[in-house]
Amino acid sequence: MHRAVRSVVREYIEQVRGAGRGPRLYLAGLFLVGLGQSIFSLLLNLYLRTLGFTDSGIGQILSKLSLGAAVAAIPVAFVFRGAGARLILVLAAALLSLVYLLQTTITLPALLLLVSLFSGMVATVFRLSIAPVAMREGTPTSRPFLFSAAFTVSFLSAILGSAVGGWLPHVFRLFTRTDLLALRWSLYVACACTLLAVIPFNAMRGAEPRTNGGPREGIGRQIERGFSRAWGYVCEVGELDWILNLKLVLPSLLIGLGAGLIIPFLNLYFRDRFALSEVHIGILFGVMQAFMVLGNLFGPAVSRRLGLVAGVVVTQLASVPFMVILAVSHSFPVVAAAFCLRSGLMNMNQPLTSHFAMEVVPERDHAMTNSLLSLSWFLAWSVSADIGGAMIERQGYTQPLLIAAGLYVAASVLYWYFFRNVEEGRVPRGEVEIPDA
Repeated sequence: MHRAVRSVVREYIEQVRGAGRGPRLYLAGLFLVGLGQSIFSLLLNLYLRTLGFTDSGIGQILSKLSLGAAVAAIPVAFVFRGAGARLILVLAAALLSLVYLLQTTITLPALLLLVSLFSGMVATVFRLSIAPVAMREGTPTSRPFLFSAAFTVSFLSAILGSAVGGWLPHVFRLFTRTDLLALRWSLYVACACTLLAVIPFNAMRGAEPRTNGGPREGIGRQIERGFSRAWGYVCEVGELDWILNLKLVLPSLLIGLGAGLIIPFLNLYFRDRFALSEVHIGILFGVMQAFMVLGNLFGPAVSRRLGLVAGVVVTQLASVPFMVILAVSHSFPVVAAAFCLRSGLMNMNQPLTSHFAMEVVPERDHAMTNSLLSLSWFLAWSVSADIGGAMIERQGYTQPLLIAAGLYVAASVLYWYFFRNVEEGRVPRGEVEIPDA
C-alpha cells in the first residue's frame, strides 16, 4: 500500500515537472491565491460580526459575493478562449488583493456591498482558469495530472489556510488588545498572500494563445475578429440542447439554494452555538477540508460501484441526516463529526455530477454547460445567502439547516427522475469546478 501511494505521487511529480515551467508556476500561483482566499473566507464573517454587522447584513454581503461570481461565470469562460492566461491571472490576482484590502478597510455598508460584488467577479477567474491553462500548457499525457494537481493544490491551500487563518488572530492579539484589529490584520495577511501570486503568474510566459507567427493585426482587423468571435458565441448558445441543460441545472439550482442558506454561516454557527475561538474554528475547518479531499478521492470508486446517477443520488441523500444533526444537536463531538462527514459526502457527490454532465452533453457544449452550472449555482447561492442571514438573525440556525436538508432531498429526487434511464458512457471525467455544497 505504501509503495503504491509513493508510486502514484512520484508519477504525479514527474508528469508535472515534465509539463514544463509554466504549469509549475501556475500551480504555485494557484496555491497562494487559495491560501489567501481560505484565510479571508474563514475570518470575514467573524470580522464583520465584530465590526457590528447583524446576521442579516452579513448575509447581504455574502450574497453579493455569489452574485458577482454568477455575473462573471460565462464572460470569464469566453475571455479565456481569446486572451492570454498570464495577463488575465496577473490582473485578477492584483485586483483580488485590492478588493480584499477594501473589504477589510471599508466600514460603510453600501460600499462593502459593491466591493463584495466585484470580489466575487474577480475570484471566479481562478475557479475557471484550470481547464484553459491545463489545455494550453500540458501535453495530452500530462493534462489529466495537471487537472488533478490543480484541484489538489486548491484543497491543500484550503486546509493550510484554515489552520493559519485560525491562528493569525491569536498571534496578533499579542500586539493589540482589540479583537477588531487582530482580525483586520489577519485579513491583511490574506491580502498579501493573494498579491504574492502575481509573481509566479507573471512568470508564465508560455500561457498565451497560440498564433501562426504572422504579422501583427491592425486594430480594425482585431475589432472585426472580436465581433466575429462574439457572434460565434451567440450561435453556440442558440445551438445548445436547452432541455437537457435545464435538467442538469435545476437540481444544481436546488442544491445551491440549500447550501447558500447555511454554508456561508457555518463559522458563525460554531462561534455562536459552541463558543469556539478562531483557532478551534480554523482547525475544524481544516479537518473538514481534509474530508473533502477524501470525498473527492473516493468519488470514482462510488461511480464504479453504483453508476454515476445512483452515486449522485445516494451520496447526496446520505449527507442529509448529518445536516439534520447540525440542526438539532448541541453536542460538539457529534456536530463536529456530522460537519466533516457531510462535507465529505457532498464533495464525493460533486465530481460525479460534473462527470455525468460532461458525458451527456456533446463535447462542443462542455464549456457552456459548465458555465451554466456555475451560473445557476452562484445565482441560487446569492439569493439564499441573503435569505439565510435574515432567518438566522430572527430564528437561529435550526430552521435554515432543516430547509437546506429538504432542498437536498428534492434535488436528489429530481435528479433521479430526470436521469435514471440515461445510459452512462465511459469517457474521461470532465474536470470542472467543485463548489462548496
